[in-house]
Amino acid sequence: MKQMMMVMGCMMASGAVFAAPQVIHQNLQPGGFYVARVAPDSTVKLGKDSIVVGPKGEIVVGFDRNAALKQVLTVCGGQNCKETVLNLKPRTYVTQNVTKVPQGTVTPDPVQEKRVAEDNVATKAARDKAEAGARWRDGFTQDWILPITAPTSGVFGSRRTYNGTERSWHRGHDLAAKTGTPIKAPADGIVRLARDTFMSGNLVMLDHGGAVTSVYAHMSEMDVKVGDEVKAGDVIGKVGTTGRSSGPHLHWGMYWKNIPIDPILWVRK
Repeated sequence: MKQMMMVMGCMMASGAVFAAPQVIHQNLQPGGFYVARVAPDSTVKLGKDSIVVGPKGEIVVGFDRNAALKQVLTVCGGQNCKETVLNLKPRTYVTQNVTKVPQGTVTPDPVQEKRVAEDNVATKAARDKAEAGARWRDGFTQDWILPITAPTSGVFGSRRTYNGTERSWHRGHDLAAKTGTPIKAPADGIVRLARDTFMSGNLVMLDHGGAVTSVYAHMSEMDVKVGDEVKAGDVIGKVGTTGRSSGPHLHWGMYWKNIPIDPILWVRK
């Protein structure tokens, strides 16, 4: 009898490990994400990519703009694994033509190109530091709020032309507002970057844990510095039109690892 109880206990433990992940928040489409909870001692992969598991079993994955519509999440305990298929909804993208931006930000000269390269190195270093963060953060599990309440002026994934010249697709969501409008952190995090950049103007990056970062560009003022801890609703800066911008607005971007994802999808309707 005792032996049978031990076997049943092992089966129950095994069942707990290999139960389907418990979804916390998800938006299954290209540019979307999947936040869930698994057994804390699990190993998790999305396709071939290893996923960090938090101390309470929290996991998060993001899907890029052109992600395959079938994604396979594999959760393992020991040598036993369970697959969960994530079916993404198809998504289409528009073309946006932006005019009246400083021409130097469209066709930068060699000096400006050098500065852009330096900005890119600093931004990637900050994002890499967030991914390798020694302290676990769970801001990505929260109910996110809008950084400002304002009309949409640009959407994630759109093909972009600037002053008639085609450039890379748009890696964020734009909200048009008056210069000086306070910008709030949409979730808890730590400031990984606060930098005056050539293309993005005054740029702040927040680390929310799980390799999830958010960025706030074209600000007139940055009210935080690297290392500051912020809570959802804290003011981190003010709307402006610095960098490659045609007028006052907030460019709000998000990344999972180095993959751009759509920030507006994180705000529950």
